[in-house]
Amino acid sequence: MRIPILSRLFERRSGLANPSQWLIDLLGGGKAYSGVTVNEKTALRSTAVYAAVRILAESVASLPLIVYRRLPGGGKERAVDHPLYSVLHDQANEEMSAFTLRETLMGHLATWGNAYSYIEWDRGGRVRGLWPLRPDRTRPEREKTTGRIVYRVAREDGSWETLRPEEILHIPGLGFDGLIGYSPIRMAREAVGLALATEEFGARFFGNGANMSGVLEHPGKLSEQAQNNLKKSWEEKYGGLGNAHRPAILEEGMKYNRIGIPPEDAQFLETRKFQVTEIARLYRIPPHMLADLERATFSNIEHQSIEFVVHTLRPWLVRWEQAINMRLLGADERRTYFVEHLVDGLLRGDIKSRYEAYAVGRQNGWLSADDIRELENQNPLPDGQGKVYLVPLNMVPADQVGKEPPPEPPPNQTNSLREDRSLRSADTRRRIGNAYKRVFADAVSRIIRREEADVMRAANKHLGKRDAVTFDAWLEEFYRDHRKFVERNMLPVYQSYAEAIQAEAADEVGAEPGMTPELEEFVRAYLGVYVTRHVASSQGQIREVVTRAVAAGEDPVPALQERFDQWKERRPEKVARQETVRAGSAIAKAVFLAAGVTRIRWQTWGENCPYCNSLDGRVISIHGNFALAGEELKPEGVDKPLTFSTNIGHPPAHGGRDCGVVAELGARGRLRVGEELRKAFRGLIQQMEDEDRPHDCKCGLCFGEKEG
Repeated sequence: MRIPILSRLFERRSGLANPSQWLIDLLGGGKAYSGVTVNEKTALRSTAVYAAVRILAESVASLPLIVYRRLPGGGKERAVDHPLYSVLHDQANEEMSAFTLRETLMGHLATWGNAYSYIEWDRGGRVRGLWPLRPDRTRPEREKTTGRIVYRVAREDGSWETLRPEEILHIPGLGFDGLIGYSPIRMAREAVGLALATEEFGARFFGNGANMSGVLEHPGKLSEQAQNNLKKSWEEKYGGLGNAHRPAILEEGMKYNRIGIPPEDAQFLETRKFQVTEIARLYRIPPHMLADLERATFSNIEHQSIEFVVHTLRPWLVRWEQAINMRLLGADERRTYFVEHLVDGLLRGDIKSRYEAYAVGRQNGWLSADDIRELENQNPLPDGQGKVYLVPLNMVPADQVGKEPPPEPPPNQTNSLREDRSLRSADTRRRIGNAYKRVFADAVSRIIRREEADVMRAANKHLGKRDAVTFDAWLEEFYRDHRKFVERNMLPVYQSYAEAIQAEAADEVGAEPGMTPELEEFVRAYLGVYVTRHVASSQGQIREVVTRAVAAGEDPVPALQERFDQWKERRPEKVARQETVRAGSAIAKAVFLAAGVTRIRWQTWGENCPYCNSLDGRVISIHGNFALAGEELKPEGVDKPLTFSTNIGHPPAHGGRDCGVVAELGARGRLRVGEELRKAFRGLIQQMEDEDRPHDCKCGLCFGEKEG
């Protein structure tokens, strides 16, 4: 928002009487009182400034910049499948690595106080690359008519191009208005100028021969020409470091009177040393990092290095992270994803301190051997040996101190306790599914937006010319490639959901928590079933809309847009409702199968339709089906039966209601592992591939309507 009064107060008009910074730079830059021209380029001639800027740039660029995904139960995981991950972590654009880009931008921040990068978006609204812009040729401005911020970028030919805010990643440093950051070089012009001046003074001092300063005395009177000739001859023979300590030959009665070096000249090295401290103060860098070890000791360098991370790097890292989260992630994405630097390695203490801390965590049960090995950049122990958490046997909850331990339950209550645990676990899985609905819906929304952008572009191109044949061929090829896009967006959702469901299902049957390689393969195979279903549904509906419009002699493009609008409004929520039940039941069934469970039971919660309630409590073999193809369900109170066209191996029966499976008590066989388990999982996948679920339900509570 633009405030007119403040705008008039702080708005500057460039001219010779009140020049803008670009005009000062054009004329050679501003001079410090030391007489040296100081700007962002000349300042780097100072070794202290160059070292400080290099330390900041290389430190920030070398830290891993990770895109994380928030987990529903708390915590985070790396979102390596997110398009932004590779841009920030591996390759920023076609010509630059991520390190080079971030090093360049941080160098701009440390000198100009602002870093600008052009954002390259692809057709699907994803960041494809980041390109650095020169800060001396980029400036943000506020439009007078709209009050919006735009960025003016100077081209090589001298013309200016105006870019929208969504096209620019701007990371400002400390500044007056939060829009443009101050240039640290210009703020500390005098300190930097003095550092440059002392370097120049030292160079000239020794260049003229520091040990030969004196006065030549001639007994006669010399003309001006003779004086110039004598001075020139003397400087050629005895001036400079190369001629130092050479014996001088004096003629015509001349004498050489040596002059001592003034104390203020001899102490210029002290001045130079103080300027290193000044530059370190400017950038808040420990002096020992600029090779000033005068006050450094072995005992305090480690703590100074940690302070460098906490007090110097961290504010810069927060600026980077918040700017990236704001500009490169959408509002919906920020609910699930965020960007963060990984600084743990820089904060690690010495080996003795680390091992003592690990011992405390290991002995108190909040670190496992694999957790510690990961912190030390080592691989996990084989066969899951390092996943065990240890706790002292004498530890009890604080509120139980001094109390008698609870008595063991009688044998006749054991089954009741197991039943309660099964129901609690199943209810927890249901609540996990409800929490994941938003995650599923967001992923499906991204997929639909991509489909809409590409399909509508092709529809306008081909169907606008009534070329339905070419459009259909394009559609076939598009959805063949689109499978990979669906897989990339849905895989992390299913993996995260599977981990949460597995933990609860494993607890229900007393199995070990954690994803096994076999279960991970099962999840990927299940994802393949979903992708096939999604692609077939989308492609079939689009062809149906086009065929119907062409047969009616109408333009198919508006009809297609209407269908996409319906998808965006309804389809994400519908898929989320269905998949949290379907995937949750399938994963739980796979966990039960691996644990040796032989029978499972249909379980319903809350308000369900009469069809689902009629299946509640039905027990089957884990390899069997709750309903067979052709079977009819006609519970009391319904007019029309529900006829199954395929076998039903697990919920849902017809929509996304609150149904699930629980392990039947006492139905345990031997554990399955390795190839035997993979073969059993392939049987479950084949069972799901045969279930297309086109059941016609009229209960009014479920979601059996067509998508869109």
